[in-house]
Amino acid sequence: MKKLRFHREKGSVLLATMIFVLAIAAYMVNYLLLVQNSNQNTARAQRWNSALALAEAGIEEGLANLNTAAISTSSNAISFPAISGRSLNGGFYSVSCSAAGVVSTITATGVVSAPISGQSIARVVQVTAQRQALFSKGIISMTYIDMQGNSIASDSWNSQDNSQSYYGHYTNSYSGTNGDVAAVDGYVNIGNQTISGDLYLGPNSTFAAGPNGEVSGTIYKDWNMQFGSVSVPVVDAAGNDITGLWTPAPGTSAGHAFTNSGYYIISDNGPITVTNGIKVILDVRNPTDYKPTGLNIMGGTTNAGTVIMYQTTGTLTLGGGSAGGAINNRPENFQFFGGTNLTKITFSGSSDFVGVIYAPQADLKLDGGGSANNVMGSFLVKSLTMNGHYRIHYDTSLLGLYWGFFVAGTWQELSPP
Repeated sequence: MKKLRFHREKGSVLLATMIFVLAIAAYMVNYLLLVQNSNQNTARAQRWNSALALAEAGIEEGLANLNTAAISTSSNAISFPAISGRSLNGGFYSVSCSAAGVVSTITATGVVSAPISGQSIARVVQVTAQRQALFSKGIISMTYIDMQGNSIASDSWNSQDNSQSYYGHYTNSYSGTNGDVAAVDGYVNIGNQTISGDLYLGPNSTFAAGPNGEVSGTIYKDWNMQFGSVSVPVVDAAGNDITGLWTPAPGTSAGHAFTNSGYYIISDNGPITVTNGIKVILDVRNPTDYKPTGLNIMGGTTNAGTVIMYQTTGTLTLGGGSAGGAINNRPENFQFFGGTNLTKITFSGSSDFVGVIYAPQADLKLDGGGSANNVMGSFLVKSLTMNGHYRIHYDTSLLGLYWGFFVAGTWQELSPP
């Protein structure tokens, strides 16, 4: 009897041990399965995020395709041929674009493979983009703005509105509150000056004002825009080749009188006169330190001539008789575009300026005398330093004169097809 009881107890211990081992094994199997599933889920989540990054890369390429032409006279939307199967970071993306009115819609799909199963994971992003107006503010600086002078102010008017102008001619009887100022990446020091409008600062820009400095509108701190470089045009607005149409400016260094519209090369500092209703496009090739001794655009605001001037290198000095046409013109009648290697623009003398300047790589210095010099139009430059007595009058009709880069307006994720 004792021997049988011994074997029965030994069997019970062995059975309990086996059950315990099986329980531990089952727990380990479940734990390993849990770890495996967690790793798979983590890997899948990482691939899911990677697919979104690929789609956004497609959006970036789409915007780059839209912005191959940095400056246009039209705000109309454009599109580009579809791009498919662009490999990147172990996956690929495809991009398409459609245009309607003023909106270009970019749709990008990023695709990666799921871990283990190899199943495709796709994410779709759609962005709407519109062109930004080139001259949307009275002053736009890529870096800093320093208002060092006295009696400096910024306001607005509209040369196309007779209630705000005298048949297109600026008068001091109207002072609007759209004299906006913007700095993309730098500091803005307005001292004791007045901005009758809003102030737009980039994420890295700073602002300072003296005890009497004032911004009548809102100060924004998230303004972040891009502006394209300038080159002498090789096609006209209709896309026709104009490379063989450039001819030397008529006359001599004693004076250039333009009586026919066309494309001309400037090779000296001689004074320029443009007849009523004539439109000339000028390429300043020499001298590189350009100091025109006169610029007279005839016709007033009813039938004024138009000068569109390009200078790709060197420096520009304006003042006196070369202050940007006649003061009774509209700003759109004198347009200056500075290229990548144009480094400095100086405006001096006791005279007014009427026109627009687009030179994102040039430092602009307003260094005039007089009790109140008027600047009528708009500037977009690398930096702006102001001395003397200046009043900046932004012509709001310039808003639709030229259009720059497309910028994203809305962003949304769509369900994969």
